[in-house]
Amino acid sequence: MALSNAQILDHLPSWKRYVQKRLAKAPIDFESFGVRLQVCAMEDCRGMCCYDGVCLDGDEERMIRRALRRHPDHFEELGVTAENAFEDGEFQGSPTVKTRTRSQRFPRHVAIPRHFARECCVFKHEDGRCSLQSLAMKLGEHPWAFKPISCWLHPISLERDDETILWIPRMGHDHLTTDEYPGFAPYTHCGRECTGGKPAWQALKFELDCLGAITGRDFFGEIREFYAHSTKPAPAKAKRAAK
Repeated sequence: MALSNAQILDHLPSWKRYVQKRLAKAPIDFESFGVRLQVCAMEDCRGMCCYDGVCLDGDEERMIRRALRRHPDHFEELGVTAENAFEDGEFQGSPTVKTRTRSQRFPRHVAIPRHFARECCVFKHEDGRCSLQSLAMKLGEHPWAFKPISCWLHPISLERDDETILWIPRMGHDHLTTDEYPGFAPYTHCGRECTGGKPAWQALKFELDCLGAITGRDFFGEIREFYAHSTKPAPAKAKRAAK
């Protein structure tokens, strides 16, 4: 039986409790969810957000190792095993474990930011799809049953200035920007501001609904309520007085 939205993190019990506690009363940067974004389209970006792999919580690493050992045939084409899927990494000065990367050729029509390495997470299919997600779908599970939370939440972030907050990083307002690194989410295809796109809170409704189901908060409803009250209707034109 497939997992419901509320059960996505059931494979990660301690991580789920941490997320629930962390977000129970966390503030929301409502205005950041007004930025217009385009919905993820693999034919346009080939999963460029996966270029550096992903840092993992201990629960996430154990869950992925189990998936690799129980379903080795699914990952055979990619050459990924429990022994070669991970590597030591660093995130904002702290040591971590992350998914390994490999070199990646992108089609000419895919515009890769200059500071993004021409690499990708070893779990990525050639067309940009995530093999952890395709495994879940093959098994009839929730698409994100085996996927790290930072992957399926992208471009939503849960931290800024060392504090918990639900927000969307934007160009010039990205907590990952340093003197040597221009930023991450605002440069990806689905995190980049798009004039013709939808407001982020609408484009990312599924992500917000899943996060809300896990934590017991209606994040989508809270943001919708904010915009319902902050958007004023245009004043009606005065009717010409009858002669």
